[in-house]
Amino acid sequence: MLLILSGYLGGDALGDNPYLSVIVIQLLIFVLPALFFCRLRGKDYGRKIRISFFELGTIPFIIIACVSLMLASCAVKFGIYSLLDYTVSSSDIYGYAVEGEISAGDGGAEAVAAIFAFAIFPAVTEELVFRGIMIAEYEECGVIGAALMSSLLFAMLHLEPVLFPVYFVSGLILALSVYVTRSILAPILIHTVNNIFSLFLEDYLWERILQPRNLVVFAFLIVSLTLLAFTLMFGEACRIYRSYGKDGVPSEYVIPKKKRTPTVYAVMTIPFAICLVIFIFAAVI
Repeated sequence: MLLILSGYLGGDALGDNPYLSVIVIQLLIFVLPALFFCRLRGKDYGRKIRISFFELGTIPFIIIACVSLMLASCAVKFGIYSLLDYTVSSSDIYGYAVEGEISAGDGGAEAVAAIFAFAIFPAVTEELVFRGIMIAEYEECGVIGAALMSSLLFAMLHLEPVLFPVYFVSGLILALSVYVTRSILAPILIHTVNNIFSLFLEDYLWERILQPRNLVVFAFLIVSLTLLAFTLMFGEACRIYRSYGKDGVPSEYVIPKKKRTPTVYAVMTIPFAICLVIFIFAAVI
């Protein structure tokens, strides 16, 4: 609801420093409620949401996951463009245009400010909520249920029905990364890299590629590269899990099947129903 209300501020309300204004908006929407919730959950909640450093051995997985997320996003967006003739653009965050602001930064200061406000900070705040709190809370539905529910709510958050599949797939990759690395810092890093790619390179990619003579070649390349990246990513995840097994690393988050709450019950709760109504309302208006 705060996100929808912030959309009515308009560009003029952001003032002379839109980057600082957007950071304040993100603090109000994500950080303050998240910190309040964590406080209610108690002192040990930081461990439950995996606020810790990832192991050095997981860095190859993180690199491959970064590439997989960028390729998968492009592949799904290309499919949406082809089927719906939807104009692909990535020059805004939460409804605030940034393309003009970035291009104005010839000296580099604007670009640095844009990276922090529109790439790093959103990655930190969104991952704290969705791959931290949301996954931790939905783990009573099992690992798959937690990944699905957090990704579903993550996709709904962006209030873009047409791009819903893009955010849902992105959420699944980010959820996989937090389980493989056992650290929320991994999805934050992956999310940041993808945001930087979206800010500076993605629009250029669409402008150069989405020409009638290039469509078939691009479709073949993007699908092939995405499948290759996914194969490497899952292979690296299997390698890491094998090392966890050999080293006896515990998986406290795994709940026996008999004690799990069915995932379907999660979508039948009042909070989820409210989120769904808000998403539909935002999509309609």
